[in-house]
Amino acid sequence: MSATARRRGSGRRWDVPATPAVPDAAAKTAAKKTPAKPKDAAAAGHAESGIESAKRRLHRLALDVHDGPMQNLAVIGFSLGDLRRKLTALVPADQQAGIDAGMEQIGAELGRVESDLRSLISALEHGGVTSVPVVDAVEMEIEEFERRSAVAPELIVSGDVRTETDSQRIALQSITRSALANVAKHAAAQTVTVRLIGAPDSVTLVIEDDGRGFDPTRPPKKGHFGLKGMRERVAMLGGTFDVESRPGGPTRITATLEVWRPPAPE
Repeated sequence: MSATARRRGSGRRWDVPATPAVPDAAAKTAAKKTPAKPKDAAAAGHAESGIESAKRRLHRLALDVHDGPMQNLAVIGFSLGDLRRKLTALVPADQQAGIDAGMEQIGAELGRVESDLRSLISALEHGGVTSVPVVDAVEMEIEEFERRSAVAPELIVSGDVRTETDSQRIALQSITRSALANVAKHAAAQTVTVRLIGAPDSVTLVIEDDGRGFDPTRPPKKGHFGLKGMRERVAMLGGTFDVESRPGGPTRITATLEVWRPPAPE
């Protein structure tokens, strides 16, 4: 795969092929014989110190997540169990099934959040993130949606769909999760289609449903940040986000992220 240089100017951006410089054998030999200059050693020491400092901060963050949100989840889990026992004693037997189903769903969501936090803690402690392909990540969200809904979304994959960074993959996975949650809660849809479109310079996620729709120009209700959160997440990665809907439907959400490439060596 050829390297790619990214140039900027006059508000435009374009990619041009670039060939990394490869030192010849003589240059390599000369480099080995040339002693490191004091300033080079100092710079190397400073860089190493910065890396160690970053590792310490990541480890501290892992401890904070474990001692904060993880413990809060445990308290919520115990409280949920206590609430379930109290409701069992108060609610008539013919209504127990509905309560049990709701409690099971909440318990499953808590378990999923706990699992995600444990993965985050592990990644922070070991300095790496166990990643999955973006198509697999979106399929996981669709499967989770199918457990809570009678609607079975159709997944259509076109082109070479991939993300170059975990941030991009996490963004597309989170948008899928949030969009499908909105469909389950508000849309009353009969069909849902999820499309992943891979292009040489971008990856696009499109989620469309035939539900009741809404007016996207109206400000969200207090405490509802779903679409705003999706838009901000995509914007932080330099992508574009669009919502098309109207009362009566359909609704289409489109998120496009540019394929990230490191700058070519000068």
